[in-house]
Amino acid sequence: MAYDRSDWSKHYDEGRGFRPLRDVERDLLTRHTSAPDGGRALDVGCGTGELAAHLAELGYEVDAVDFAEGALARARKEQDGAEGVRWLCLDIEHDDPAGLNDDGYDLITMRLMLAFVGDRTRVVRSLANRLRPGGALVVITPVAANTPEERRRIALDEHEIDLLTEGWAQVERCDADGLAFLVLRAPVSSFKAVEKGRPEPQAVLGACAVVTDDCGRVLLGRSARGMWELPGGRVENGESAQAAAVRELAEEAGLSARLEDAHLLTILHDDRADVRRVSAVVRITAWTGAPRVSEPHRFTRWEWHDLHTLAGLGPVFTPSAQALEAVWPGVLPGLPPVHSYPHADGPPAVGGEPAEAVRLRQKMADAVIAKGRAPSAPVQQALRTVPRHRFTPESPLSTAYDDDLAVVTRRDESGTALSSVSAAWLQADMIEHFHLEPGMTVFEAGSGGYNAELMAHVTGPAGRVITVDLDPYVIRRTRRLCAEAGSGRVTAVLGDGSLGAPDHVPDEGFGGMVITHNVWDIAPAWREQLAEGRYLVLPLEMHGYTRAIAFQRQGDVLHARDWTVCGFVRDQGAAARATQTVTLADGRLKLPRRPGAGDDQARGGTAR
Repeated sequence: MAYDRSDWSKHYDEGRGFRPLRDVERDLLTRHTSAPDGGRALDVGCGTGELAAHLAELGYEVDAVDFAEGALARARKEQDGAEGVRWLCLDIEHDDPAGLNDDGYDLITMRLMLAFVGDRTRVVRSLANRLRPGGALVVITPVAANTPEERRRIALDEHEIDLLTEGWAQVERCDADGLAFLVLRAPVSSFKAVEKGRPEPQAVLGACAVVTDDCGRVLLGRSARGMWELPGGRVENGESAQAAAVRELAEEAGLSARLEDAHLLTILHDDRADVRRVSAVVRITAWTGAPRVSEPHRFTRWEWHDLHTLAGLGPVFTPSAQALEAVWPGVLPGLPPVHSYPHADGPPAVGGEPAEAVRLRQKMADAVIAKGRAPSAPVQQALRTVPRHRFTPESPLSTAYDDDLAVVTRRDESGTALSSVSAAWLQADMIEHFHLEPGMTVFEAGSGGYNAELMAHVTGPAGRVITVDLDPYVIRRTRRLCAEAGSGRVTAVLGDGSLGAPDHVPDEGFGGMVITHNVWDIAPAWREQLAEGRYLVLPLEMHGYTRAIAFQRQGDVLHARDWTVCGFVRDQGAAARATQTVTLADGRLKLPRRPGAGDDQARGGTAR
């Protein structure tokens, strides 16, 4: 539902409000949400502050937020005696939540306001992530069945209430004089890929439209069958997959797109019952309009969703889930198998990020610079510019922009890390040791995307980065994420990194080479493909410890110049060597012969 800040401020400036807090609500809050020692509460959409003041009386330190200045002016005046309340002007749906408590909340309340929120599912799940262990989200809302028809825009119907309570391990519902009083605890990951009935024969070939907003969130519709779906449907006779995606986007969600902004990404093929199903994944890079429910018999609402929350959404239609995984590998792991046929021409980079990402990226860069790990202006600018979170789409922003955290992006069956995005300080430190210059071509062994894009930014428009990995999944992920958020100057190659990139070596050799996995020796190809006077940076295992050493080539000799203690994932491929272990206590204990080697779990780990 559309709304305007100035309209709501006027609403409160004119002395209007909403239904006052009643004794039955106070009693329910006391019974279900008693304040722990040091308890903190967040009152979202606080209005005139009556509920916030009551929570303070219960013993909470309260952050009371509203997006209307008129509401906060009234709240400060009418609740002048309330102690322990901090009033914040914040649009919980659209603004950067920088002012909220980083340590989380024991209680979050949303009274008489959820019906005015557009992306309810996204907002509620974002708030759930701010709950402390054992905390509760309380939603107090009018119910459509108890509300006159002319005022039902302020109420939720039973279907919307059911959707709200999905993904919570504990749900309690009480009646508060006609209002639904919902207490939600213990958010859980509830994603599962689900099917509809057997497709009709003429519906075998379909198109999925993947659309993101200016914050990088993806559009999904809640279908009448109780699952989330991308816009899409069957491809009509004589129609291209791109045209079908554009048409379905307009018919189902009310958004208009041009055919030239619809790019065929891949074709997916699987079998549903006895029907062979083919789905074209179409990435739409520009559109106009606002999402609306135009086919209520098929969809009940449309919402924009953060990528890292997709794995907790609940039921998602299988072809839609597979399409999301095709665009952002890693966001929905464990899907049923599907054959994928990537299209030769990928779409251009697609922009969009929330203000919170910009703020956290600057904070990360400031932390790395303060540690002395990025003294040069080009590396500093790369840290401030390249959108790290878009190379870890399965992670929250706070995780993506933790300057001291390595984010694991792929594990083997035993849980051992195979690929990750390294700690930002370590990536910056290793790039500094390259002494890169504009226009250089750089080699990287071990792909992931973010580290390569940092180097591409440092080497500038005339530069190029060749990144090699022997894992087809890692290469597919790197190509997709670089296509979505990259510079267009990174080439991901499937191969054994210990052999370098013989088909891509410049005439004079690579201007720099970096190895992003533990090694026990220097592969001959790395020295041979490195330009004279340039640097090879690699994490070398020596006596149980790993040091990222910068070697400078002078003729046939590599001279060590700088080094940093670090930890990386194990090497793989032809040059790999297993860590020797010693078995003790009748096989109950195994210790590495060289202590500390291969510790990929440590903070500051793999640089990808």
